[in-house]
Amino acid sequence: MLLNDKELAKELYKKYNVTHRQKVRAWQMIYVLSQFVDDDIVGEVTQCLQIALYRNNLLSVRQYLEIFAINIYMKFPSLVMHRLKFI
Repeated sequence: MLLNDKELAKELYKKYNVTHRQKVRAWQMIYVLSQFVDDDIVGEVTQCLQIALYRNNLLSVRQYLEIFAINIYMKFPSLVMHRLKFI
């Protein structure tokens, strides 16, 4: 998956270089596919999402990541309460 790809897991990259463009396109694609996340895979998705949220990314990448997270948590509101209990 995206999190295990060496090139896309880089935290140091310049805006508009190959890594940056790949990350933007990957998160755009993941956001579009978020409508297909269901109860069977939501646990794995949120686990990967937590890893991705803690990585450093440029703002143009991070905005897609955060929009994806918002979309998932709005689709599964019970997960929000579950995450808040650990804070």
